[in-house]
Amino acid sequence: MERIRTILKPLYIHGKRALLQTRLRFVPAVDFSAFRRVLVIAPHPDDEVLGTGGVILRLLKEKREVFVWFLTDGEHSLPDLDPVMVARNRVGISARVLESLGVLEENVFRFGFSDGKLPRAGQKGFDRVAGRLSEMLPDVKPDAVLVTHPLETWPYDHVAAAELATAALDRAGVAGVCVYGYWVWLPYSLPVKGFGGIDWKRTVRVPLGGRMVAKKRFMEEYLAPLSPNGRPWSGTLPKGMLAMFDYPFEIMTKIE
Repeated sequence: MERIRTILKPLYIHGKRALLQTRLRFVPAVDFSAFRRVLVIAPHPDDEVLGTGGVILRLLKEKREVFVWFLTDGEHSLPDLDPVMVARNRVGISARVLESLGVLEENVFRFGFSDGKLPRAGQKGFDRVAGRLSEMLPDVKPDAVLVTHPLETWPYDHVAAAELATAALDRAGVAGVCVYGYWVWLPYSLPVKGFGGIDWKRTVRVPLGGRMVAKKRFMEEYLAPLSPNGRPWSGTLPKGMLAMFDYPFEIMTKIE
């Protein structure tokens, strides 16, 4: 049975990718140039580049303001290593990547919440974390917030991030903000039967254009440095998941 699963899994992933590519042909292509102050909320260092690297590059080129909030330092990506050491290296890599991207240092904030333990709605600590985010929103005054899609299914920090962001916006009473869920793990982790739960009418493609090469370079800056155990500091991402980033666009679904 295990051998059969080993054979079928690549076929399933390939088929799912083909199905997704077909479906995405029918969603509109848009750019985000109408937004002037955009806040990207990333559960871990690297999510901002994987999900929105192209958008960030375009916005900065058009002289828009981009803010990046990291909810965790990703310290548990390598459970066999000291989490303090992992966090230090992941933060250092992300600082270099954001500087290369052109994001101002004063527009970056790291909350340092526990990696892998971001509270979901209704769980202990959710109100405290959402309240912390809401306190800072009036200072940013974003007209768009980009956060991981609530259907990411795994890792759970990605789902929690979406719930925390929408709750924080409600608490802060910031009106007129467009919220988009960007796709990182969703194409890989969401089962085919879950595709029906995607709001396709509010899903868009954001073309990368000439920014594809630059985004790949920034992804490599995250994935190339190796820890003492020989694995990337962000952990080893599945090849099937990384293949989704060969699309010449980024995918987002409007949440609010």
